[in-house]
This record gives sequence, structure tokens and C-alpha cells, in this order.
Amino acid sequence: MGIYVNRTLNMKQIAAIGFDMDYTLVRYDSEAFEEMTYREIQKKLVEVKKYPAEVSALKINFKLAIRGLVIDKPHGNVLKLSTYSRVKHAYHGLSEMDFKTQQKIYQGLVIDLNDSNRYAIVDTTFSISYCVLYMQLVELKDKNPGLNLPDYKTIELDLLEALDTSHRDGSLKGQVKKNVKKYIVQDPGAVFALERFKKHGKKLWVITNSDFEYSKLLLDYAITPFLQDHKNWSELFNLVVTAASKPKFFTDKLPLLQIDPATGLMRNHHGVIEDGIYQGGNAQSLQRSSGLSGEQILYLGDHIYGDVLQIKKNCNWRTALVIDELITEIEAVEKSAPVGTEINRLMAEKLLLEKKLDALFDREIEKGKKPVKEKVKEHFERIEKVDKRIAKLIRAHSQHFNPYWGETMRAGIEPSRLAGQIEKYACIYMSKISDFSDYSPRTYYRPRRKVLAHEN
Repeated sequence: MGIYVNRTLNMKQIAAIGFDMDYTLVRYDSEAFEEMTYREIQKKLVEVKKYPAEVSALKINFKLAIRGLVIDKPHGNVLKLSTYSRVKHAYHGLSEMDFKTQQKIYQGLVIDLNDSNRYAIVDTTFSISYCVLYMQLVELKDKNPGLNLPDYKTIELDLLEALDTSHRDGSLKGQVKKNVKKYIVQDPGAVFALERFKKHGKKLWVITNSDFEYSKLLLDYAITPFLQDHKNWSELFNLVVTAASKPKFFTDKLPLLQIDPATGLMRNHHGVIEDGIYQGGNAQSLQRSSGLSGEQILYLGDHIYGDVLQIKKNCNWRTALVIDELITEIEAVEKSAPVGTEINRLMAEKLLLEKKLDALFDREIEKGKKPVKEKVKEHFERIEKVDKRIAKLIRAHSQHFNPYWGETMRAGIEPSRLAGQIEKYACIYMSKISDFSDYSPRTYYRPRRKVLAHEN
């Protein structure tokens, strides 16, 4: 895989590199973790929220949801938006909405995602099980009115509460602790890249919302076994900030505690932040203590809102996103490329036919010369044949991607909302940290020159 560039980034000018931990520095087995999350949410819905027993019988379908979707809570719909916040694809429950129904509800509407009362964003990898269950519960409610499930909006609120509670009460992390091998993916290439950065004089930071005990467990498993130049992850990273409360870490001035790694005991810390392990704190104090400008710090995360958006707004750090979905997305793009090329060729043929047809009607309207009916009919028939071939190829193309939502990074011919957010907030992006292994730590990342509409 590669490093993909939205904005110029000269790594020679980067003095410190910060990493989120979960799904960034440490990779998860997404399907194993989401299945466990799904079961935990089910349990809380039935036992705490008193949902009917039929909810416990539901089975997760990982393909039902992808990151970047939007839930229309009052209507029970799940939407895929373009980067311009227009609805391009929608499901109600497990039923795909036809174009007329979709247009009736959303025609001409730019979805205002600031309206949190109506819309919820599926913006993290941790949100997939929640979205899958939402779609299934809407279906269950519609097909079984006698079950007395709550309204669509309440279902979403209950799901979100169950998910948040599962993260807070240790239900999920407790299971990871019991079986780290099942849920965490070891990646020696990532450790190679980290040690290479260190050789080039980069300071390495970890800034994670996970607590010290959980962070230590994961770093012990994912980092320490593959170190060549260091004995332990605590030697590799200059600074580790746990329980950082992002995005508040980048906006608020939270108190800072220093952690004794041997005992896990904490004490208040004031003044300059030196190398070590901490809890809490804030980005402004960290940057001030480092003596670096924002342009000298690169931060990598997987969460657009929790990791990079607030950095851009408040800290002026450089940003990178780790997008796990790129692994399968790029494979699908490569496999479907010949079909895509043929679709483009046929579209060019169709445009030429439409241009000739328009010219026939232009003559009638502007010069009063009626076109020959046979000629008009011939053009319509040729266009129809091309349309059928294109439709067949589009179906073949879509089979390479998610069977419900198609490409993660596109909504029709436009970039998806997720792709738009990545482009807007990430200087560079990649599928995993080990992708840095193929690049020098001194690389000057430059974006390709974008072709504007009038230059195409």
C-alpha cells in the first residue's frame, strides 16, 4: 500500500510524530471486535432497555454498514452522502430505497449534519456494529409491529447509549484483555517504521483515550516483541499520554498526571512536560514544553473528528489519517479497473450520440427543419443499446465493492462524504502505519496536480 497525499508535507521539517493507539498504532481484527461489540450491545438492549427477546436472535452482517454513512433517526433511514452532503444511496431497514422514494424525502436537500437531533454519523470503525443493528432493528420493527419496539429515533439513542456504556464500563476492553490474540493484529512492519523514524531523530508520542493498563497491554503485545533497537515500547516512545479525553485534549486545559510505569500510580504534574508516561493534559502544554511549532508536529489517527478536525482548528499540527478500509478498497479498485475503463469508453460513445441527437432537434427549433423520424429513432435505439451495456457493466463493477453501498470512497461519480472529509482534514493518509516502511523518513510528500473541470 502507499501513502496518499492531499497537501505538501516535508518530513524533514517534522520533529515529533504523535500517534493515536486504537486502530492506528495498534491494529484490531475489525470483524472479531465488531462481532463482540454487536453481542454486547444486544445484551444491554435486552437486559437493560428491556427490548424483546427476538433482538438476541439477530446475527451480525458485517457488510451491511460502512464508515461514513449517516443515520436519519426520525425516518429510520441510513444514507450514503456525497462530499457535497447530497443523498446518493439509502436504505430503510434492510430494504434499498428506490430512486423515487429517495427523491421524495431528500430531493434538493443538503443534509445538515449539524442537526444532531435528526442525524447521526457513522464516523469510526467502532460504529459499524451499531449501524448494522440499527438497520436490523428498523426492519424488525416494521415487519413485527406486535413486538412493540420503540420509534426509530429512540432505537438509535438506545443503541448509542449501549455502545458508549460498553466502552465506559470495560465490557469490550475486558474481553480484549482476556484474548488479545483474537482481537489485536501484530504488524512487525509498523515497528520497523517507528524505529526508523527514531533513528532519524524524530520524537515519537502516543496520545490515546485508553487508560494506562489497557495501553500497556496492547503496546506490550503489538510493539515490544518486534523491537530491534529498543528493549521495550517505553524506550521507543518519548512520551505516552493515556486517558487523553480527545477531542478535549486539543481544545481544553485538562489537568496532567504523571504515571509511574512500574506501579501504575499517578501524581499531579506541573511545569515542563518531559519524556515519560502521563494521563490527561492538553496539546497546548505539550507543544509549549516541546519547544516546537505546530508545523513541526505530525499527528496520526483514525477518527476524523476525535483526532484530526480539532487539531486543524486549534493546534495547527500536521495531520494524517489511517484508513483501514483502504486495504480492501484499493484491491477492489485495481480488480475493477478494466470494467471502469470500458464504462468510460461507452459513456464517451453515448455523449457523442446524444450530441448528434441534440443537433437534429436544434435544427427543428432554430431553423424549422424537422428531423427525419427514422434518423431520430435510430439515435434513440443506439443510445438505449449503449445504456444497457453500461448498466450491465456497472453491475459487474459494483460486485467488486460492498454489496449494499458500493465504493467506500465514492458516491456515484462524486467523492463520498468520507472521502471529502479525508481530503479536507488529512495532509496524508494510508491504510496502516507499516505503509511508512516503503518511504524514507525524510520523504517530501507532494500531492499530484489536480485537474480542474476546465482543464480536463
